[in-house]
Amino acid sequence: MPRGAAGASQSQRQKSQPKKGRQKGRAAVVESSSASSSGEEDMDASQSQQQTQSMTQAERAVAKLTPELIERKVGELVQYMLIMEQKKIPIKRGDITKHVLKAEYRKILPHVLDRTKRKLKMAFGLDLVELVHKTGKSSTKMYILLNRIETEAQGDFIDSSSEDPKVGLLLVILSLIFMNGGVLTEVVLWHTLEKLGLRQEEKNHELFGDLKKLVTSEFASKQLYLDYSKIPNTDPALYQFKWGLRANAEVTMRSVLEFVCKMYGDNTEMSTWKEQYREVLHSERSGSQTDEDEESASGSDESDESD
Repeated sequence: MPRGAAGASQSQRQKSQPKKGRQKGRAAVVESSSASSSGEEDMDASQSQQQTQSMTQAERAVAKLTPELIERKVGELVQYMLIMEQKKIPIKRGDITKHVLKAEYRKILPHVLDRTKRKLKMAFGLDLVELVHKTGKSSTKMYILLNRIETEAQGDFIDSSSEDPKVGLLLVILSLIFMNGGVLTEVVLWHTLEKLGLRQEEKNHELFGDLKKLVTSEFASKQLYLDYSKIPNTDPALYQFKWGLRANAEVTMRSVLEFVCKMYGDNTEMSTWKEQYREVLHSERSGSQTDEDEESASGSDESDESD
């Protein structure tokens, strides 16, 4: 074979070798992707199986009880939730087990909650809303009752502020937080309230009693209207306030901004505060989309039940 031909042949073999390497690389990627996809499918299947097993466990527990007993437990839970709602205290899942179902019937909690939710809606027009309260790395599921019609109109909460001094004070604090961009330091809050004659040192106020306890304990840790937390990396420790879980679920930004306008008087319009008004419009657009999604999901559930 001529030397030139031999060199060309060797060159062709060298060029073809990387192609084989690339083919092996592609095969490895495909295999890895397939294994990853298979792993995800196995994980989804495992989660689905766990949910099915949990539901089956609840259904087995329900099957062992009489319809009368289950209905009685549903009635007891409805009554318990209505009483707790009067106190504006969110209900923990653990409280339901402890005070209503007891350890004996704890396995039927999913079934009883579902029945209770329907009964509250049909009999009282109340929505049972689940909140997730996070403290550090742990989280707790809680429930509150909302009257959607009153919440949308804000008639119940806002109007009661003129009759109930505590509601009025809470609305002032929520307004201060909202107008300050959603966060208010404790120092600024008490400085502002002192201008209204309300001092945190006051222990026996004629309307509010222990003022600091009312704000940081009743409004915050108990009722969850306020989120009271330590500001990171502060020494000595400083604290701040935000809207809590219940305020976000029950109070609208529009109603708070309208309340501020009334306080200023002189036919003040919401658009006077451009940034806050934009936030109101944004929250309403987001809320409208969420409502549409919930209605769609609700319609799907009803369709499934009819099938």
